[in-house]
Amino acid sequence: MSDQEIVPISELQVNGINLSDAILQGQSMIEDLKSKGVREATFDNGAYFNHNSSTATTTLAADGIILEQRQHTTTIVLRNDASNQLEALAEVREIATQKTLGAFSGHSQPWISQKLGESNEDQ
Repeated sequence: MSDQEIVPISELQVNGINLSDAILQGQSMIEDLKSKGVREATFDNGAYFNHNSSTATTTLAADGIILEQRQHTTTIVLRNDASNQLEALAEVREIATQKTLGAFSGHSQPWISQKLGESNEDQ
């Protein structure tokens, strides 16, 4: 057995991000935007927000992080420190829109479209 202390998941630091804080901050931002009637927004810093009322799914993405809130669950995706943008995109491209992937990569949707098109040509 390891001598390392087991840390509660709410106290974990992943890539310098406290998971509990990330969830609370994301949920607070989601509630604020939803209360203002915002359905979709792209921020000057590259963050992206989308609320789909028909599926009850809200997505908030920024460089290296995606928070997706559904009716009964909240999911966080973090890009690993040792991974580059394209490696992480390859793993999450099936679960997110190009706008979300752009925010997650710190780039625009057209950049994502180009990069994903290039990777499809390589296959």
